Amino acid sequence: MKALDRTSVAPTILAFVLPFLVTLACTKVPITGRRQLDVIPDAAMIPLGAQAWSTTLSSAKVEQKTEDAQEIRSVGRRIAGVTRTSGYDWEFALIQDAATVNAWCLPGGKVAVYSGLLPVARNEAGLAFIMGHEIGHAVARHSAERLTQQLAVLGGIVGLNLYHDKKSDLDDEQRTILMAALGLGAEVGMILPFSRMQESEADVIGMMYMASAGYPPGESMALWDRLEGTADDASLPVFLSTHPSEANRQANLRDWMDRAKKRYQRNALPQDTTMTLWK
Repeated sequence: MKALDRTSVAPTILAFVLPFLVTLACTKVPITGRRQLDVIPDAAMIPLGAQAWSTTLSSAKVEQKTEDAQEIRSVGRRIAGVTRTSGYDWEFALIQDAATVNAWCLPGGKVAVYSGLLPVARNEAGLAFIMGHEIGHAVARHSAERLTQQLAVLGGIVGLNLYHDKKSDLDDEQRTILMAALGLGAEVGMILPFSRMQESEADVIGMMYMASAGYPPGESMALWDRLEGTADDASLPVFLSTHPSEANRQANLRDWMDRAKKRYQRNALPQDTTMTLWK
């Protein structure tokens, strides 16, 4: 019996198996309804998030009993309460660092805000959008989606390198240059735009969540006016940035604004959430 050619069998198997795996791994993102490829379960991601949370906060100056820290937790819990998620152990922290204008989330519901972002948030509604954006990342499982994508890219590049190792006349140096070029192409053409798409999606989810929690969604637009120029990568061209431009983000929010306003009208809080709290 003739021996099977492994280089021809593997692509054939992948051609049949890959579509099946992709179908199984596709889920829908809350609010936007986008189909996403995600093969990393919560059982793997949540412990990673908890470990990273503990490690990061252990070396940070975390405010616990201040009014600002209580505000972060109060708004965070209100937003988390409208997400209808289960299995997340929500935690919210205010990190004392006036020079850092940033916030981030980790899988499983771990959200941190730096004090340098508070003057940009300015009021409770602005903070609600920031918290909603970060909570949107967690609920949409963007970290797991990014990890799935990066594993796929890495596997494809490794596989192509193995193929060229056996099939092409390229020498080692030429193959190295080719793989480097492919890696750069995957980063610029696939991974970074995907990150920009996730940021825009988290904006939409955050605005819809803040409206459901009773905060005026129009404050999301005002916040991006205040944020303009504060991002670390603001000097980069948009196509090389992990975040969309402020103009693109505002256009995206305008597309969803009517729906957000309807949610807000049904759930508006009695207090003035746009009163200035931080300058």
